[in-house]
This record gives sequence, structure tokens and C-alpha cells, in this order.
Amino acid sequence: MPRLLSVCFALLLSCASAAAQDWPARPVHLIVPYSAGGGTDTVARVLAQKLSLSLGQQFVVENKPGASGMIGAAAVAKAAPDGYTLLVASPAEIALNQNLFTAMTYDPLKELAPITLLAWTPLVLAAHPNFPASTPQEFVALARKEQVDFSTPGIGSSHHLTGEYMNYVAHTKLTHVPYRGAAPAVTDAVAGQVKLTISGMPPVVPFLKADKLKAIAVTSKKRFPLFPDIPAMSEIKGFEDFDFTNWFGLLAPAGTPQPVLDKLNKAAVEALKDEQVRKILESQAAVAVGNTSEEFRKFILDEAARYKKIVEITHVKIQ
Repeated sequence: MPRLLSVCFALLLSCASAAAQDWPARPVHLIVPYSAGGGTDTVARVLAQKLSLSLGQQFVVENKPGASGMIGAAAVAKAAPDGYTLLVASPAEIALNQNLFTAMTYDPLKELAPITLLAWTPLVLAAHPNFPASTPQEFVALARKEQVDFSTPGIGSSHHLTGEYMNYVAHTKLTHVPYRGAAPAVTDAVAGQVKLTISGMPPVVPFLKADKLKAIAVTSKKRFPLFPDIPAMSEIKGFEDFDFTNWFGLLAPAGTPQPVLDKLNKAAVEALKDEQVRKILESQAAVAVGNTSEEFRKFILDEAARYKKIVEITHVKIQ
């Protein structure tokens, strides 16, 4: 019997290895759980183009926005674990929503397999040029005196938690206005429909360069090296430990054959080393990463634990 089990195990490994060699035999779908034009979408499209070239099959980006990224993420979690449906994710649908929402249709830590951390970018507080505050200090003083509405890609996003955490730390009067993705949230800030947007850098950069938005502060622990003139919120009193970043990761349905996951990791990491890919990401203020699946898994667990504490502090809970 032990010999029979060994033979069966060897056959399974052989089949999995053969499947990895054949993969991809048809187009691969990259699901972005937000609308086109946002930071997650931008990173996904850069990656898709490079993977299409390196792996010889088309990688197609599909936008499935809604429910703070959970519609798209759930679609991948429930998809066939064959390597043909992948998720390009942000913190909300992987490390944050399970701490915020009382009901979810998927378990991100059990039903999704981490492949690699693709890139990161700070969040940025940006406003119309006519907004009366231009520095972090002026902004906090203004938001303590009067209500300031702020747009984000959706309820429960890290952008949303950033605003709520500022309310907790500084007793500001920030009012959340959720959108179905970063692009419309930023567009309405450009048009003056909302006073402020809290966004990842990629969708904001073109408007900063065109002077259609002004950056008040980044939310990372230190100033972002690609935009060193933008102050960090952590530079002002009371915000010393303030640190929110937006990151983008590649994941597959749990149960995807390990050889396929390994092949995906290798291809994605190599893509992120490409000079042209890094330059494109840097032009959108995103820094390429590329790590092992285990490193990415640990990163997700650490982020989930950190956001759990923030949710407890801010008392944000969504039905």
C-alpha cells in the first residue's frame, strides 16, 4: 500500500508538472475589482502587456467594480483553480474588508493564493487648486473647523480608513464620499464636486502635472522619493505614526496547481525587473516590488492584523 500511494503521488506531481508546462494554452483573465483608470487598473495593464509577451498568450484585463472590490475578488475566489482567472488586488479586498464588513462571500486568506506583491504607492491627499488649504497643517486646521468631504474608490478601502483615522487622531470633520473606483473619485475632485480626494498616486499624477489638482500630503511614513516635495502627514504633531500605503498584488484561486503558481511568480517577478515596466510604473508614482509567494503571504497577514487594529480604533463597521 505505501508503494501504491507513492506511485499515485508521483503521478499527481507528473500531471501537475505537465499542466504547468502547457499553461497558458489560452487567454488568461486578470480581474481588476475597480473601474478602469485607477491605480489597480494601471498596474494590471502594464503587467498584462508584459506577461502576454513573455508567456505567449494574451492576458486580458477585466474590470469588475463594486462592493469595495469584493465583487471582483469573489469572482476570482470562486473561479476554477486552473491559472486562467487571476486577481490584481489592493489592500481592501485582501487585508481590510474582512475586518470591516459583517458579511463576505469569500475568505481572502483561505480562498486566494498569493503569487507576488507587484508594486506600492503612497496615498495622497489632493484637492482642487482653489481649496483653501495647501499644507498638512493648514488642512488639519481647516478640517477641525468645518466639514470637508473626501472622495475615495469605495467604502472600506484603505483610502476610506485613512480619512476615518485622521478623524480619530485629529478630531477633524472629514466626511466620506465613496465612488466605484479611483478614476471617478479623482475626476470629481478635479471638477470641484468634492473638496478633497484620498487616492493612490497613479490616477492623480497627470492632474498634478497639469496643475488641475494640488497635493497636500502623502500618507506614507516618510516622503515619497519619486515626489520629494510633497510633505508627509507624519511630519506634523499628532501624526508621527501615520502610515498608509496602497499596494497591488497578484493572486489566484486557492487550489491552483503549485507549478502554475510558481510559473506565474517567476514571470511576474521578471516582468517587474524590466526597465521599461519599472519606468512606466514610476511615471505613475508606483514602485515595483516582486517577491516570493511566501513573502507576499506574510505581508498580507501583517497588513490584515494592522488594519484590524485600525478598524477597532476608528469603530468603523459596515453592514
